[in-house]
Amino acid sequence: MTVTADTRRVFDQWGEMPAAIPLDDYAGAPLQQRSADFEGTLAGNGTATRGLSLFLLDLYALANRTGIGEFEHGFFRLLSQHLAFDAGWTGVATHTANGPVMHNSFVYGLPGEFFTDWQRVRDCDPLALGSMNSYGRALPVSIVAPGIDQRFRNWAIKYGLAQLMVVSALDHRFGLATFLSVYRRALDKPFSAADAQTLEDVIPHLSAALTINRSFQLTRERGEGVTTPARAICDSFGAVHQADKAFETILRSEWPGYQNQHLPAPLIAHLHADTGQPYVGETVTVNCSPVVGLFQLEARQRSPLDRLSPRELSAIKLYGDGLSHKEVAQRMAISPTTVRHYLRCAYKKLGMHDKSQIPWLLGLRENAAANAPAPDQGD
Repeated sequence: MTVTADTRRVFDQWGEMPAAIPLDDYAGAPLQQRSADFEGTLAGNGTATRGLSLFLLDLYALANRTGIGEFEHGFFRLLSQHLAFDAGWTGVATHTANGPVMHNSFVYGLPGEFFTDWQRVRDCDPLALGSMNSYGRALPVSIVAPGIDQRFRNWAIKYGLAQLMVVSALDHRFGLATFLSVYRRALDKPFSAADAQTLEDVIPHLSAALTINRSFQLTRERGEGVTTPARAICDSFGAVHQADKAFETILRSEWPGYQNQHLPAPLIAHLHADTGQPYVGETVTVNCSPVVGLFQLEARQRSPLDRLSPRELSAIKLYGDGLSHKEVAQRMAISPTTVRHYLRCAYKKLGMHDKSQIPWLLGLRENAAANAPAPDQGD
């Protein structure tokens, strides 16, 4: 994400970074490896090139069949077969002058407090500072190296980290950087040049696989309804991680300048309000559902009937069903004059002049309702 004045305002307003998600909950998930389906020439032969080939085969298959969190856990398990490490951290970030801002991240072999404590030493983190805007180049650091700030050293010692290495890749499509950090606990096992090369080879594929995984998240629960909603995945800062092109098109009807990189301010405010209700604008309705530290959004064009008051809607539905003014009045326990008033208001709001249009409008509304997510069942 390009750090513009608007972006800085978002970080300032919603400045608390979302907590890193420990992957321990996914430890029991079976790891199905696509490479096991092949024999002969694709069998491992001990070379780094063949090992990377098999790793990538498994990585892309994993991305296209697992949920958020499951994917990250599976990734670390795959990586551990090709690179020795004791713990790891991966996610999506924006690089700023004050250090990286984490949009969504996962820790492997580490407790949740790891991230909370890291925020206190972010300003002296040699990996964060040394890799700033240096995409694709791995940076290894030993905790006993000269020049390490004592605060950072104490933080690393607290979590038993002796050798640390980071690499990142910038995806220009959404402007977000995917980062990967791996750690070793032994002082006598520094990361080698070959280890750094492995991480550099892996990081662009991790970023690409992450995009595939988020796309899978968007499509895995699509219904069979007539009007499929346009979907996107974003974080609490409003940064868009993945989105349908239709999502951009629908939101432009409400915000003409919108692009699939950062949500409009009213939508971000709605995310933080946590009302449990959809965002309802002049032309769009957006449902927001939390998904493993992110949000899945579903956008639909509002039905023209949404402009009507409940009484106007009741009157026009009954009238569209073929009832006379008098019969509608009896059903609604109001006078025929009031019925005519409701119908005049409804016709004006809808720009209608023909009663035959009512069934068509009601059909649009029913299709939208049929494809809406089911409401949560509260206590």
